[in-house]
Amino acid sequence: MYSPKQLVGVLLFILLSIYVNQTNVLASPLSRDSNYQTMSPEKSKSINMTGTLVVVNKSDNSISLIDVHSATIINTLPTGKGPHELIVSEDGKTAVSTDFVGGDSLTVFDLVSQSVTRTIDLDNQKGPHGIAFVQADTNVAAVMFTSGQSQSVGFANIATGEISATIKTQQETTHMLALDAASKKAYTTNIRSNTISVLDIEKHLKIKDIPTAEMPEAINLSKDGGLLWYGANKQGLIRVIDTENFTTVAQFEGFGFPYRVLFNHDESVALVPDFKNHSVRFFDVKTLTEIGTLTLPNEAGPQGIVMHPDMNVAFLSLNLLDKVVAIDIAKREIIAEYPTGNNPDGVGFSQLVLTETGEQ
Repeated sequence: MYSPKQLVGVLLFILLSIYVNQTNVLASPLSRDSNYQTMSPEKSKSINMTGTLVVVNKSDNSISLIDVHSATIINTLPTGKGPHELIVSEDGKTAVSTDFVGGDSLTVFDLVSQSVTRTIDLDNQKGPHGIAFVQADTNVAAVMFTSGQSQSVGFANIATGEISATIKTQQETTHMLALDAASKKAYTTNIRSNTISVLDIEKHLKIKDIPTAEMPEAINLSKDGGLLWYGANKQGLIRVIDTENFTTVAQFEGFGFPYRVLFNHDESVALVPDFKNHSVRFFDVKTLTEIGTLTLPNEAGPQGIVMHPDMNVAFLSLNLLDKVVAIDIAKREIIAEYPTGNNPDGVGFSQLVLTETGEQ
């Protein structure tokens, strides 16, 4: 049975499913090669890592700042209503959340001072969700974000709050995005249109729409820009497509909800958390074969996932358990866990070591 907190997470998932007309069918479970076990705080503290996790708490309208060495929450900062996704800058000093359900805003955080520096209202681009840092022409920090309700992506200067440009996808529920910095392209999944849009982020134009399997959401792009991985929620599958001719080169089935796709640093492994089957599946990127599964508790609800900046370790939010776990990718094992607020989703990592009184 779910606890009251877990029921809130389930209800949030159902509401999002309605929003995107989600109609997934649970797939039969795969064979498992590793099981999750709850870890003691002492075991988590023994892991030799430093830095700060930055985690969105959907039900609390907040982010948690979590010291990874002590496995404790050191601060909680407010977001707009209904935050979902979050990114952290390369220097670890800035974070931005997308306030997706009712907030219709971006919240900008200074992690050094542990404060909200700006809220960017998005009255004309409601439903912001996917987000990534881009470099603006003026050499200032800018972000690119999706807007499901306005069928577009926007570009925001996070220092001034200005929306500098938009690109219309003209597709329903533009939701997640992947960037190819070298070619100045972006790819967005459009859930209800069953397409991926290819965008020119330098000229601010849409290039084309690619037909996909039904309900595409998760998306990631190889560093060389050659292979695009995406998840299709209705059929419960992951497809890998060649970006030169947009043909499918691999397909993996049996998911309940392939929530995200993450590559490790050398792109030898792809990780896919499955929200409905409560697991993480691992794939060899070179051979395009499945290599293992990490089984989580039935009530875990894995969602947001991000890499440690240096180690072969991924951090995964467990939405229905109110925690984040650290995964040793080579061993496909949980090595630490961290408390969060209610119903965590988007997660980022800062190499800064923060305390309750500021940066060390």
